[in-house]
This record gives sequence, structure tokens and C-alpha cells, in this order.
Amino acid sequence: MTAVLPPDIELWICSFLRARLKPSFPTIIVSNREPDDYDGSRPLVVVRDDGGSQSNRVLFDRSVGVTVRYGSRSAPKPCRDLAARIYGMLTDPDICSLDGSPIAGIDEDGCNGPFPVAEDANIAPYYMALEFSAIGEFLQ
Repeated sequence: MTAVLPPDIELWICSFLRARLKPSFPTIIVSNREPDDYDGSRPLVVVRDDGGSQSNRVLFDRSVGVTVRYGSRSAPKPCRDLAARIYGMLTDPDICSLDGSPIAGIDEDGCNGPFPVAEDANIAPYYMALEFSAIGEFLQ
């Protein structure tokens, strides 16, 4: 019998974004959590898998939240531009056919953003929500 594990879409998206954004943003941090000492001087992308249901034996519905933080809240354009670029990358249908991609489909009705987030810190934050169908990992 072969077990099917939920995909680690968080890890895959972090690796995908890191590889594509490092050339333009050499100091970017892409992770599944914010560093304790983050001060806003470097672009930060935090990817969070919010889970979802299992459609069938190998297909999982995944809700993913992405927060982008960068620069001053009083000058948010660089952060907003980076967030828009990331949103475009993660909603491009070609992401489904990339080698090793667990993403089988994008639920465009479930995608939203990027939009500014109200918070007290003086760092510009933008958030986006994405919905994917993803293929599980086979464990033998």
C-alpha cells in the first residue's frame, strides 16, 4: 500500500520564490516565518500554508497566505510593487507545469490581493491569499 502525504506547498513556494527573486533582490528573505530581528531594511516574504481539504486520494486543496514586508509604511510603493510581482508569479498558470511543482491548478476565485495590512510597526506590509489544488507526496 502506498500512503499519500499532503504536499509541502509552503516549502515549495519558498524555494520557487527565492530562486526567482534573488537575482533582482539579492538580500531578500523568503521563509515560513518572520525573523525575530527583522527591521524592514531587506525585503521579507513569509509564506503560510493554511491547509484545506482533500479532494481525492492524491489531490489536496490548499489555502496559502503570503505576507510581503519591506521599507517604510510611509513609502509603501517598493513593497507593493514586490507584492504585485509575487502575486503575478504565483497566479501564472505556467506554475502548474514547472518541474517538481506540486501545484496542479489555481482557483482564481480564491485568490485575493495584494492589499495593505494595518499594523503598528513602521514597516510597509502587503498580504495576499491564494487557493491551489496540489498533488500529494507518495510515501512507499
